[in-house]
Amino acid sequence: MTEDELQRIRSAYSRRDEAPTTPYRWDNPGYVFYMQTVERSLLRALDDAGVLLADARVLDVGCGSGYFLHRLREYGAGECVGIDLMEDRIAVGRQRYPTLDLRVGSATELPYGDRAFDLVTQFTCLSSILQDDVRLAAAHEMKRVARGGWVLSFDMRGRRPLMSRRPKMSASTPTIALDRRELVRLFGEPVMLRREALAFEVAQRMGRHSLIGTVLGTVPPLRSHLLGLWRVT
Repeated sequence: MTEDELQRIRSAYSRRDEAPTTPYRWDNPGYVFYMQTVERSLLRALDDAGVLLADARVLDVGCGSGYFLHRLREYGAGECVGIDLMEDRIAVGRQRYPTLDLRVGSATELPYGDRAFDLVTQFTCLSSILQDDVRLAAAHEMKRVARGGWVLSFDMRGRRPLMSRRPKMSASTPTIALDRRELVRLFGEPVMLRREALAFEVAQRMGRHSLIGTVLGTVPPLRSHLLGLWRVT
């Protein structure tokens, strides 16, 4: 990863982590509703694609403090490894989830051999990389270490076609949506690709009205992310 892009990502997420208020917390009903929706979609997709988690060796790229990796372990995965740029997040994850192998590092230089994992995942990591060539390098590394296994991507799809490939600028974390064309460029043709998860800003309002939120989540245009699975040969 280029040093400029590496530093930009670190700075963006440092600002986000240092913000005095955040909706990404477990006492926020909207966040809980959103995360539960994502987990249900994840388990359903793995089951439908025939991906076996039992004793699988899993790598989560851009793992943050390790929440999704921890949940995959609870769902039956075996050795679970995570890598992230942010040292503070890795430090928190090591305290919170001591059974996970969490390391600081770059997605474009994964310190693992070919075919090292049965499943490699990324949850809204690649959308944080604004440079197309760097994003492609990270995807190639994911496929390299997952050869013979699976890659799973859960990331923002862009709900308006004209805006889907333009960076979305927020106060601290610029992102770029990954539409189907971009995902095919990164990983090839998917075994499965679905629209999932109610848009986060909508989920925020549904925390105390989960039944309404569940109904809204059945409307495809309101689903803000693409969940894809690739068999890597």
